[in-house]
Amino acid sequence: MLYIVSTPIGNLKDISERALEVLKSVKIIIAESPNDSVRLLNAYGIEGVKMFKYNDKNAHLVDKKVEEILKEYDVAYITSAGTPGISDPGQNIVEIAVRLDVKINVIPGPSSLVSAIAVSGIRAKQFTFISFPPKKPGQLRNLFKDYLDKKEVLIFFESTYRILKTVEAIKEIAPECRLFVAKEMTKMFEKYFRGVPGDVLEKIKSDPKNSKGEFVVIIDFA
Repeated sequence: MLYIVSTPIGNLKDISERALEVLKSVKIIIAESPNDSVRLLNAYGIEGVKMFKYNDKNAHLVDKKVEEILKEYDVAYITSAGTPGISDPGQNIVEIAVRLDVKINVIPGPSSLVSAIAVSGIRAKQFTFISFPPKKPGQLRNLFKDYLDKKEVLIFFESTYRILKTVEAIKEIAPECRLFVAKEMTKMFEKYFRGVPGDVLEKIKSDPKNSKGEFVVIIDFA
């Protein structure tokens, strides 16, 4: 059995009883980053489980080992935070399990993508999610121009190093669009910024701490 297990995006209390039951029952946990996930296991006294690292950097090197593990054990796959299979190589593990005819079970739970939509106030009946946007300024502007022309909702993650430049680019291309930026959701320094890009940019710049952390950005170009 392969369990796809959702884990908290910040607050360690945001985990289901079922997820904990699964994590306590398996002998092997495949984790995007064992160093990140060990904090969760320690918080709930989960011991005696082996952790196997699997991420974008090593996936092509250890797929054979994943096959061996799935053939022999019940396995849980978790990411550093949230629901697996979104902006991580979880789909590779699912494909391996399907090929081996291993039963797959999903344990639903937290997702920063879904949580941001829920709290944004933007009605995203239809949207595009792109993980992280391009880093090159020209490609970033072209991306925003494309979605401005389509008049669609665009959602992506952004880092502390890029958030100000990204919001500045949104302001340049679509100064009247509706923008929502979520910072550190469910964590101690959780904060939300809403408005047109110029207003959001000023709010973030008003305190150096506002640009520190992990971000989810939602743009309504309609």
